[in-house]
Amino acid sequence: MFQDGHRTMQKLTHLEDLVIKGVLKKMSLSEMFMKNKGEAININGSLVVMSQRLEVKTGQDIKIEFIRSKNDYRQGIEFSLDKRKGYIEVNKQKINSPVFWKNTAPSTFIFKCFPKKEIGQINLWNIWQYTDDRVDAWIGNAGIIVEQEGEGIFLFRCSSGIGDIDFEDLVFRLILI
Repeated sequence: MFQDGHRTMQKLTHLEDLVIKGVLKKMSLSEMFMKNKGEAININGSLVVMSQRLEVKTGQDIKIEFIRSKNDYRQGIEFSLDKRKGYIEVNKQKINSPVFWKNTAPSTFIFKCFPKKEIGQINLWNIWQYTDDRVDAWIGNAGIIVEQEGEGIFLFRCSSGIGDIDFEDLVFRLILI
């Protein structure tokens, strides 16, 4: 059983093959998420999500620690608070849906949450920029393994949508302060 925010997910899909026009093809994570209606899927015993929701309170700080990334393209994280009805304050700026790139953000930084009500939901997912100005998310082999390391401490291991599934494409820690 897996819980993300208010939902408890019991339905899991295992890594499987797909036959298209008689040709055997490995399903991408996005195809598995579509088949499983966006719910968590099981990849080799690990639960994989498209995005992660966490409960936050008004004025709550969140600390991000970028640990590592690989590949030659930009990797980052996008946030949304209460479906963009709340905002995040960082460097005295109020932003509804901020993006933090590993190559330009400090390796460790803190931002403050201001949900629409006293308690809200922050949603986050990995993003990447390959060769042009387009920013992608939730396509190909994009997915996240979330490991809870302690009370309010989470390790995120992200696979970008490019190439094979690799949960070492972007690794970061989120701490609810």
